Order: sequence, then structure tokens, then C-alpha cells
Amino acid sequence: MASRVPPVGSGAEAGPGRATRSRQRQRLIDACISALHIYGPSRTTVEKVVSIADLSPGIVRFYFDSKAAMLVASLEHLSAEFEERVLLPVSQLRQSPVLALELLVDLYLDADIASPRKVSVWYSFWGEASSRQEYYDICGNRDDEFAALVRELIERMIAQSAARHLDADGVALGLIGVLEILWQGFAFQSEASIDRVAARARALAYLRSVFPGQFAGAAPLLPPAPTPAPERDTSDAGQSPPTTFAAASEPKLRAGARLPAWAYAHGALLAAERERLLRPAWQIIGHEAEVPVAGDFLSADLAGERALVVRGERGRLHAFRNACRRRPHALVIARTGHLEGAIHCASHNLTYRLDGRLVDGDTPGDLSALGLTQWGRLIVVRGAGAAAPEVAAEVEIEWGVFDRMSPVGAQQIQVAADWKLIVERWLEAPAAQRQFLPPNQLIEARRDAALILQVIPVAAGRCRLQRYDYVAAVPARRHSGPKRGSAVSGSAGVHAGGGWQRQINAWLQREIALAESTQTGLAGAPEEFEDAGPIPDPLLQFRRSITALLPAIPTLPERLL
Repeated sequence: MASRVPPVGSGAEAGPGRATRSRQRQRLIDACISALHIYGPSRTTVEKVVSIADLSPGIVRFYFDSKAAMLVASLEHLSAEFEERVLLPVSQLRQSPVLALELLVDLYLDADIASPRKVSVWYSFWGEASSRQEYYDICGNRDDEFAALVRELIERMIAQSAARHLDADGVALGLIGVLEILWQGFAFQSEASIDRVAARARALAYLRSVFPGQFAGAAPLLPPAPTPAPERDTSDAGQSPPTTFAAASEPKLRAGARLPAWAYAHGALLAAERERLLRPAWQIIGHEAEVPVAGDFLSADLAGERALVVRGERGRLHAFRNACRRRPHALVIARTGHLEGAIHCASHNLTYRLDGRLVDGDTPGDLSALGLTQWGRLIVVRGAGAAAPEVAAEVEIEWGVFDRMSPVGAQQIQVAADWKLIVERWLEAPAAQRQFLPPNQLIEARRDAALILQVIPVAAGRCRLQRYDYVAAVPARRHSGPKRGSAVSGSAGVHAGGGWQRQINAWLQREIALAESTQTGLAGAPEEFEDAGPIPDPLLQFRRSITALLPAIPTLPERLL
């Protein structure tokens, strides 16, 4: 576990270290996938990939021996992603085949896996698999593993329903065929035109026709959202964060109850959480010191939204959806960087000013604006047009403490557990110096250092921790170095909080290990458990916010509502 949470200032995040090389390699793979989507394997070139990645052509040779090696690496990335985000979560629910098959449908049709970009790339590789053994092996192994899992679940369904007359191979092949046909439709549409709710309903209708009574009717994924009450304009800097939770109109959660085990690995519930809880929430994206001059930018992949913040020509900050207007690929991939006077989409010859206005290109429309504000010098964004949820209690954070601090590190930590398990752990074991900002952020600010954690769902049963570290300038020692009273930063600042950082690293490793162990235990739990002791009020409030979403989720037994 120690290698997963490197200490601030370690070689894993500095200069040409391992983490930097890994990010650059992944940046090339992401750009290669975009190029394959646009041009196909035969017309994808190194020049087109580096243009999308905004890197120099020579850097490709550092990571890949040839264009062919880069294409294979991109296919391997897609295959590993499919295994991690679809096969593994579903296989963990194999003892409950109904829930497992519902989750399989949700994940297989999820926008992160079945985007038009990724689906078209899969079919491009399959189209050339007959002449390329590497493509055939990777695609074939992926399909074999998927088919074996589907067949096992169908066998369990047949045994559970005592429908011995059914042929497991035929039923499994039928479900795979339904899902493949839906994928083919996705490949030729834009994301905006895809009706994923209808696609899910079609797949579940097939299962329901084979196993009557086992799969409930497919209701709409989310009911119409209530019209939000008018709120004051918070688009300008200097506004305060929200301070109270949403009105308690949700169903009652009985005292001592946990969320049901399936809620920590359910794709449809995750979609509701993203749309209703996470996308409307203000999310910290970085510090003003990271974008000091015009053209500097910050980007982040938040829950349900990819954000791009740019410093404009007159010093004003602008926040946009980090997505091309023609195809939903990211305009920038790096977390921080500098734009030379404009925002470009080289793939589609589109150019936008730093304020997001289109100045060149044949795809109409400016970049989509996101909500933007500042808490002290922290930059905060939220989804476009979203009404910010209120939070459970007064959040007593002195945002001015970040005015005298500088950012020293940003890390992403992958966690094989649902995001709610991380939040629940924060709330059931609170620390006096840590403040929880619902629904998914934890902040600890001290005199000489500060930490911000965000937990971002990646897929049902999996999440990512986004970690931001800050240190304050500290007085230098009198006997050497700068004169007394001067300030030092950088490595000296990191050293000043070194003991605290070690404590944070150890604590975070324990929290991740506990969350992952709990996720595994929930997948195999034969029954629901209840908390043995009293539940802290913030934890109860959080669970109620999730419980409020349950009636909107289709195919849930009435006893769970």
C-alpha cells in the first residue's frame, strides 16, 4: 500500500520521475484513442497523435518503439479498463446473479465505457484483427472473459429460477447480442443523441422475457428534477461556500441502518449520485497561485463533469467544460499548463479565445461555461446550470488560511471501493481538525500546512481520491541561509510539515485499505448488517441523502425502498 500514497515532495511526483513518465505515456495513449476514433488505425499517424496530445513528435520514441506498439498499448489500455470497470465489479456479485446482471448492463452501457469514441475504436481494432495477431489476441481474450462471466451468471439464474428447460449458452449469447447491437448504435451517434435509459430498458426487457418476475420493469433512470429555488449569483470571486443541507424531503432511514450492500456497486444509483449530489456541488480545483498569468490553466475530471479553468487576458478566471464541441474528447489533458493566447482543438481545427468564444472553425458555439467562484485563493467550480445543494451543518473553515499557502503537490489515488465507503469512514471517525464539506470533500488546515481530499466515483464500486497539499512559508533558521525574518518555501516548506505529512500518509493508507476490504466484504455478504452503536449525525445525514435517491432507481425490490 505504501507505494500508492507517495509522500509530498517524493520522486514519484517530481521532475522526470516515474509518476510524470506514467502521466505522459497515458497522455499519448488517450490522444492515440482519440486519433483512432477520428481517423481509424490505418490513417492514424504519430504526427496526428502528438498534435492531439500537444507534445513533441520525438517524445513518442521514448515510450513506444513504433506506431504499431503505440496502437497495441492503446488497445491494451481499453481492455484493462474494461476488465477493471466491468468484469471485476460484476464478478464480485456473482453470488447474486440478478444484481450482477443488472450491474453488468449498467456498466456495459455506461458512458465511461461505451462512449462513441471508445466503441468506435474497439470496432476499428476488430476490423483489422484478422491481419494483426496482437489485435486478435487482445480483443479475443476480452470477449472470451466477458462471455464466460455472462454464461456463469445465466447458469446461476437458471438454477435459482429452476428453469431447467433453458439453454445457458443460448440465453447468454442472446444477452451478449443485445448488448453488442446497442454498442453498434452508440458508435454512430454523438453522446448527446444517445438514450442510455432506453438502451438499458431494452437489455433488461430481454432478461425479463427469459426470466419472468426476476427483473422488474425498467422505469426512467431519474425522475424530473424539482425546480430549484432562485439563488443569488455566485459567479464572481469572493462568495462563501454553501452552509446547510438540502431540505429533508427524503424517505426516513431507520435508526442504526446501513445502506443496503448493493448500493455500493450499483450503476444506476451511481448515475443518480453523480447527477443529484456531486455535479451540483462546488468542487475545489486548485489554487490561484497555479494560474498566475494569462493563458495558464487548470483542469480536473470531477464527478460528472470535466472542468477547464483558464486565466484570461485581463486577469479574469473563466471555467468551461473541458470538451470539444464536435466530439466529447478533452481539449487539454494535463492538469496544469499554459496556452499561447487561445484554446485549440487541433483535431477539428477549432480555436477559442481564452474567454471561451469561438474565433475559428466550422462547428458553431462557444465553449460551455461552468459555475466558478473562489473561497479565498482556492478556485472552485460546479456543473453548468446546477443548483448547489445545501450541507448538513455550518462548515467552519477559515478560507483565508490558504492565502498564505502555496500548492506543493496534487495526486490521484485509485481506490478499489465505492466512493460512499470513503465518505462514511470520514464521518464515522471524525477528527477535530478536519472539516467535511458535503458531499465528497475533506479539508484539514494547520498553521504551516493544509490538505484537501476529494473522493470522485470512477465506476460502481470504484473511486479515485484527488489529493491537494499546501504549505505555508516558514521563517528560516538564523544560523544559516536567508536572514532572520525572511521566508522560505518549496522543499523547506514541505520539510516544516514533514511529520504531519507522514501521519497523513499513514492515515490515508489505512483508510484506503479499510474501504477496499469493506467493498470486498459487501460483495460477498450473505445478509445486511446494521451499526452496533450510535450513528454520528453527519453520517446519518449523508446516508439519508443517498436513501432519497433510491425510489428513483429502477428494478429495486420494494423491501429495499
